[in-house]
Amino acid sequence: MKQFKNLIFDIGDVIIDIDYLVTIGEFQKLSAVDFSQIVSYNKQNKIFDLFEIGKITAQQFRDELKQFLKAGTTDDEITRAWNSILINYPQPKIDLLKELKTHYKVFALSNINEIHVDSLNEAAKAQFGADNFGSFFHHAYYSNEVGFRKPEKEIYQLVLQKENLIAGDTFFVDDKAENVEAAKTLGIQAYQLTDRNKLNELLAELRII
Repeated sequence: MKQFKNLIFDIGDVIIDIDYLVTIGEFQKLSAVDFSQIVSYNKQNKIFDLFEIGKITAQQFRDELKQFLKAGTTDDEITRAWNSILINYPQPKIDLLKELKTHYKVFALSNINEIHVDSLNEAAKAQFGADNFGSFFHHAYYSNEVGFRKPEKEIYQLVLQKENLIAGDTFFVDDKAENVEAAKTLGIQAYQLTDRNKLNELLAELRII
C-alpha cells in the first residue's frame, strides 16, 4: 500500500458530526417560508455560497437571511440556529488527529463560514483546552478565508502550493462525492467517507493507522 506523507481532512461529517436537518428544523421555527428550500445537504441559496467564500460578512449574512424569517428575529437567534448544525465533537477523532500529526503533515480543508469557525474555536477551547480548532492540524484551510470553496480546483491547488505537497503523496477524505472527484483530477489520492463513524476503518484499510 502506498505510504502517504500528507493527510487532508474535510471537517463536517468527517471530523465533527453535523446534521443539516437539525439546523433546518431550528430555522423553520424562525422562518416565514419552507426553509428546506433555502438550504439542504445538496443545495443552498447563493447567500450561503457567498458567506462560505468570505464575500459577505456574518452581519450581512444574518441581514440577508432575515428576508426569509419572521419579523423581529434577532441576530442571536439566527446565530444559534445556524450553529445548531454542529452537533458533536467526538473525542476519539480529536485524539486521532493529535496522533496523526506526529507521523504526517495534517491539514483541514473545509467549506465553512465565519460563524461556524467561531463556534468551532469556542468548542475547541471549552471541550479540549485548545487555542482554536485549527490547532488540531498543521494548518486549517477555510473557504471563507481563502476565497474558494470545494469543488473548485483552486482551493486544492492552493493547499498543494502553499504547503509544497506532492499530490500523489497526499490523502484527502471528504463526505461529498463531488469534492472527492475534483481532488482526484489534480492527482490527489481522494476518498469519500459515506459513514462518519468509519473514519478509523478507512484509515486502517489504507494502512495510515
